[in-house]
Amino acid sequence: MCVDTTLLLLINMNIKHHILGAAAMILSVAAANAQDSIAPVDSNFYIFLCFGQSNMEGQGTITAADRNVDERFQAMRTTNCDGELYSWRKAVPPLARCGVGLGPVDYFGRLLLDSITPHNPNIRIGVVDVAVAGCDIKLFETVNDADLNYAKTAADWMKPMIASYGGRPYERLVNAAREAQKSGVIKGILLHQGETNNGQQTWPGRVAAIYDSLISQLNLNPDEVPLLVGEVVTSEVGGACGSHNAVVAKVPNVVKNAYVVSAKNLAGRADNLHFTENSYRVLGKRYAKQWLRSAGYEINELPDSIVEKETTVCDKYTLNGKTYSRSQKVEIVDVLENDRNKVTVINLTVNKSSKTKLDPVTAETEYTWPVDGKTYTESRTLKFTGKAANGCDSIVTCKLTITAATEIGENAAGEQVTIYPNPATDVLNISVPACATGLGRIAIYTSAGVEVISTAFVSELESFDVSNWSNGVYMVWVTDAEGNVWKGKFVKTSK
Repeated sequence: MCVDTTLLLLINMNIKHHILGAAAMILSVAAANAQDSIAPVDSNFYIFLCFGQSNMEGQGTITAADRNVDERFQAMRTTNCDGELYSWRKAVPPLARCGVGLGPVDYFGRLLLDSITPHNPNIRIGVVDVAVAGCDIKLFETVNDADLNYAKTAADWMKPMIASYGGRPYERLVNAAREAQKSGVIKGILLHQGETNNGQQTWPGRVAAIYDSLISQLNLNPDEVPLLVGEVVTSEVGGACGSHNAVVAKVPNVVKNAYVVSAKNLAGRADNLHFTENSYRVLGKRYAKQWLRSAGYEINELPDSIVEKETTVCDKYTLNGKTYSRSQKVEIVDVLENDRNKVTVINLTVNKSSKTKLDPVTAETEYTWPVDGKTYTESRTLKFTGKAANGCDSIVTCKLTITAATEIGENAAGEQVTIYPNPATDVLNISVPACATGLGRIAIYTSAGVEVISTAFVSELESFDVSNWSNGVYMVWVTDAEGNVWKGKFVKTSK
């Protein structure tokens, strides 16, 4: 039986049309189901990229309060040390790789959340933190494989950190950012780095190149994604790399939408490189406030709390490694966790100690110093420290020379001069040879050489009232008419 070929062709075409239509419908349904399985981007999920070296990584001790985090503050895993790479978790520190500490990003996210929630209750904050302690800015420069070449020559202790980011931290940051963009919107980039590049004038331009690369690779609008660059520990508080802040200040000259985050008055740790825990918290809040300003939010800064006190010292006053030697006002600024300054104004009075140097003294055998009442038998520099009217030390010194005793009354005739009583309290008697009377003289001196009395002999026995004389050692010189001299001494004491 013959069949019309045209009819067969029409039947065949109709069957194919139904088959293709069914297939297209199946593909359309599958595509719709696949689209339904992809979570939509949440425009209320604000994401921030964070990179740098140890201070961005975080070196502060983590407390129980630091671990109390709102569920709406999320951190992406940029290493696989505590879970699946590129997965989100509650932003409980540490936020970079495992094993580091509290850093500025922790309180950056918290303050953003607290500040924006009254305006937008649906807000969430996400951070992507990639940082390597001690690294040069080269580690984030991929042009001509600069990062790989740097990694090859990095210190042995740094290599495991670099390896935790797949050997290329910048690439890990970009990949993590792309994953983050599937969930939210990138709103800013945070940088804290520079200690290793301290003072290098090319640093701002290199930072600008990294920023431009991130903007390009992530298809971001630079007008909507500011760069926030933090200062290092300042020179004013002893920062070892504080001079680099003058270089940091130049970044806004090469990146239009860049802002410098101040570290003024934020204390550093003993190494003068890393911030204290409180400083990390405050620095993080300063990053947040700077971003809020850039986004048009009004920031109500808290006024300083000022306390005055009086301090009086002797000679000098040392505070925070700085010494003051004159009266003046001294300000101590403590930054509280709410970024409020507590200013203590010290009205400092510096009084001076007095120093008196007496004339040298020479004495035979021993010497009783009137200043301290002590008797010395050897040559030395005498020193006495008392208190002056201003409450400071009053220091008196005197050079004492002790010589061998001269026998009294030694002369050619062998005649003697006798002094008694010795010590004397009221009356001193001096007996002289007969040959010394008439034209002879008696002279008495203090131990310092000051003449107390000089008189001629009237008789062979002369008496002197010494009751009102100062206590101490006195020298007696007896000279006869022919110029012969007898030397002696006596001690004046109280009853």
